[in-house]
Amino acid sequence: MKTCSNHPDKKAFSICHGCGKDYCEACLDEGKEYYYCKNPECQKLLLEELPPEPFPINVICPNCSCEIKLEYEERTSGKVHCPECEAVIDLRVNPPALLNKENYVELLSSLNQGDIALIKSILDDSEVDYYVFGENFLGADPLIQQARFFVNENQLEKAKEVLKDFKLNIWGTSKNNFE
Repeated sequence: MKTCSNHPDKKAFSICHGCGKDYCEACLDEGKEYYYCKNPECQKLLLEELPPEPFPINVICPNCSCEIKLEYEERTSGKVHCPECEAVIDLRVNPPALLNKENYVELLSSLNQGDIALIKSILDDSEVDYYVFGENFLGADPLIQQARFFVNENQLEKAKEVLKDFKLNIWGTSKNNFE
């Protein structure tokens, strides 16, 4: 019978996925797939495994006090664009704050929802700080207004690099020459 690394008098419940030691149930935190002990390095792994908590469904714009109903994707991204005053709101701070739009530059735009999803996935995987303006409008009335991608000016070159091989499909345009 294996025993807990912290409590030799208790039977081990499972191993910690981080350090591989045996622990009782009281010494472990449950992740999405694995258990982790209270060791700080193992707790960091636990936080990486757990999905982020989504932000609330309704948010008040700190600029114009407009109530904004967020889609699930917006709730998990941490940034939203106010449809009334065009402010970019950072939901990752409490209370939500305005992001300085001057720090973001337009990278490209597209009417193709498939392209939009792929570009977002590429930028997310590369941890590029960005937001999309006009994406939700495409669902209501396609071919009227393009979804425009804005990236943090400090990460513009990184965004160009990760998207250099991406080919925009129908009606995709770019304001920047990547070549």
